[in-house]
Formats: sequence, C-alpha cells, structure tokens
Amino acid sequence: MQTGVQPLLVQPKAVAFTTSLTFREFLDLSPTLAAFLQRRYDEIRLPLPAQTFFLTYPDVLNFIVLVNEESPDTWVVLPILVRIARASPRFTLRILRDSDDLSMLAALTEELDLNNNLAELDLPLLLVFDEEWDFQGQWGPHPQEAERYLEEWFERNPAYETLAEADTAVDQKNYAALLEELTHEMRVWYNTDLNYACAQEVHELLASFLDESEADEQDAGER
Repeated sequence: MQTGVQPLLVQPKAVAFTTSLTFREFLDLSPTLAAFLQRRYDEIRLPLPAQTFFLTYPDVLNFIVLVNEESPDTWVVLPILVRIARASPRFTLRILRDSDDLSMLAALTEELDLNNNLAELDLPLLLVFDEEWDFQGQWGPHPQEAERYLEEWFERNPAYETLAEADTAVDQKNYAALLEELTHEMRVWYNTDLNYACAQEVHELLASFLDESEADEQDAGER
C-alpha cells in the first residue's frame, strides 16, 4: 500500500488552456507583431456600461482565442478581447495559433470539428468555457458592423486577394502595401466605433449565458 502525499492530477479539460499562451507570451513569440498589438491594446477604451458588466459578471469564464497571425482581423481584434478579459477578475484568457497542436482544444469543442474544419473558420475566434471547462459559445472574427467597412474597402481594392496568392516579388510588394493600408484603415475604423461594437457583441454573448442559466434554474424549480 502506498503512503504519503500523492500528486494532484491536472484536470484533462484544462490542459488545452494551461498549455496555451498568455498575451505576453504571444507577444514574445511574435516580435514582428508585438509593437503593433501593444499599441492597439493601449489605445482601446471599453464603453462604461460594458466595463461595468464585465467587472460584475458573476461567473468564472475561461477564454481561448484561436488566431491566425497573418490575419489583420487578429491584429485589431485580439487586443480588444484581451482588454475585455482583463476587465474582470473572473475572466482568464489564453491564445492558440492555428499552427499549434489543437487536438486538446478540439476535444473540448466537438461542435466545431477543429480537426477537419479549421481551414474553413474565420479567425480570430473567441471560444468561451465555464469554470468546469464546458464549452459555452463562440464569437468572431469581428463585429458585424465591420462587414460594411470591409466590403467597401475590398470593392475599392479588388486586386488584394489576387495579390495575396501571387508569388512574384512585385506582386508581393504590392500586396504588402495594400495590407499596410488595410491595417491602418482598420485601426481608424475600430478606434472610431468598432472597438465599442466588439465589446457590445461580446457583452451580449456573455449576457446570453446568464439568461440560459436563469432559465435552466427556473425549469429545475418547476419540476
């Protein structure tokens, strides 16, 4: 018979979270993006109603953000999600890249089928889990209001997607110039009103969890 203190086993469901990256670790591993992401984080201000909602949210939530490091949406949206997570003592956030081993995350999110459908997902994707690591819902890659801005920009720059797939040095140079222009414009859009739109949509998502919980409690009480 064994005696003495036995080591505690890490909950299998939490492994996907504990082996993923903090925002600081992500910045350290992405030096070409670090300065931009930090500037984005510093310039974000959440609307007061959203701040109050996140601060007083009653439940523990775990966020995992699945990102593509080459996506402009990741560059502008990820810092907003980090700002939201840091607004509450009950929220924690980690980051996984689409190039990472996602097998443990896939086991937590069978509804998404990350093993087979990863290429079809628009990233970044916020995945929300409760304290017991049960999957609650998702959001991404950007607020709905951003679609209008993006559609107008792509109409003005129809060569963007073609250049993104091109191999010649000239085409890649032209693509890089358009990408820089798009990224600059996206910062303007978000700092004008899309930061608030993003916070509001995440606010609504988290509020829906509370509504579902209250409905479940009411159903249980009526039985």
